[in-house]
Amino acid sequence: MIDRQTMNVAKYWHTTAFRLVLVYGALFLTTVMLLMGLVYWRTVGYLAGQIEYAIQLRMHQLERLDDASMRQAVYGLTRRDLLHQGIYGYFTTSGQWEAGNLASVPQGINWTQHLVESTYELRSEFYDKDVLQPVHEAIFLATRTPQGNFLIVGRNVAAFKHFRLIVEEALLEGGLLVIVLGLLVSLVPSLGALRRVRRLTQRCEQIAQGVFAVRLEVSEKNDELDMLASVVNVMLDRVEQLMDEVRNVCNNIAHDLRTPMTRLRSRLHRLQLVVPANNAEEVEEVLRETDVVLGRFRALLRIAEIESHKRRSAFGLVSLGDLLQRLFEFYGPLTEERQVQLEIKASVSAQVMADEELLFEAMANILDNAIRYSPTNGKIRVQLYKKQERLLLDVSDEGPGIPEHERRAVLKRYYRGDSASGLDGQGLGLSIVTAVMNLHGFEFSFEEASKGALARVCFPSLVIGQSSAQTEL
Repeated sequence: MIDRQTMNVAKYWHTTAFRLVLVYGALFLTTVMLLMGLVYWRTVGYLAGQIEYAIQLRMHQLERLDDASMRQAVYGLTRRDLLHQGIYGYFTTSGQWEAGNLASVPQGINWTQHLVESTYELRSEFYDKDVLQPVHEAIFLATRTPQGNFLIVGRNVAAFKHFRLIVEEALLEGGLLVIVLGLLVSLVPSLGALRRVRRLTQRCEQIAQGVFAVRLEVSEKNDELDMLASVVNVMLDRVEQLMDEVRNVCNNIAHDLRTPMTRLRSRLHRLQLVVPANNAEEVEEVLRETDVVLGRFRALLRIAEIESHKRRSAFGLVSLGDLLQRLFEFYGPLTEERQVQLEIKASVSAQVMADEELLFEAMANILDNAIRYSPTNGKIRVQLYKKQERLLLDVSDEGPGIPEHERRAVLKRYYRGDSASGLDGQGLGLSIVTAVMNLHGFEFSFEEASKGALARVCFPSLVIGQSSAQTEL
């Protein structure tokens, strides 16, 4: 049976819907990130270019002035710029301050008309302790004036860097948001697809158990799953039709041949009364072979009757405890004759909806097999108990057991395992058991046992009248 527990969130990656949405989400994320990166590159590049252009333009205006005009221009620029976004410094060749709001020459200044980013400190008369910090970052452009002094023009980049940081954080947060939303959105179709697959799996499990009347669900979406389900349903219709035809042919043959075989047996029996003694043994052997054929015909017709579901009208409440009591009374003498100990134990008392005679017949076949394969002085245990909310009925023996590769095969018609060689039988007893259990919706199987064979009947979780009463026979 397919394990449903494997269908969890960790398996969503294996769904086509999840992978497709994830791929499209990755493409969308890449596109968005490229677009936002382009916007970031162009915006930041534009602002940086504006800062550099403003510095170069101001330097071009100031470097043409004479010494007195230079001092006056620098003084006026610093006094009008209350936020001190523009940084100016006019120094002598010895580095002595002449004008501007720059306290000293910043480190790393290049005097060859190249822009340099460095830290600086404002002069005390321009320093507002409540607003500004004493150390800032700026982009500087420095040059020598015709008089031999040093002129430094700069621009504070704090606002520019803050804006760049905001854009970078927005890119990161936007990317994470797209990833999270993409994963969540991809889970929605995956969950729907997995729910449909789970329903299809349940139907397939019913079909695998032999309920060929079940069909796969087809929705109105007409998607890939619906197309597949439609094809499978058509295939199941054809398979069911062919199986019915084959089954009907076998049943008709068994039905048509049963009457002439019965007549043949009657004639052989009459012939046995008149033939000479030296030929009577051969006639007896023919009679035994005829009985085997008639037994098989009866078993085939019995299976056909059960599988046709005509016996559902006889369903009623059946006490499993009373059923076990009947089995003990019926097989008690036989087990004593075979020198086999029969032990029946019921730790719970329960009733199931079933055809009592069919259920007795099925359990009788299981118990008959256990008696047939049990060794002398062996023990057969029949246990009715509850395990993990499931009601189980086990029949175990101490015989040769059934190899694992034969446990499903022995439930098929005419199959006889290696351990059955040399024993009487038609290979149809367990087929009757399987047909009865399928009719009732019970599960029948052979399980692993430390010794001998273990036949198990699993009743549905809804069992009427459960109690903890204990019965031992």
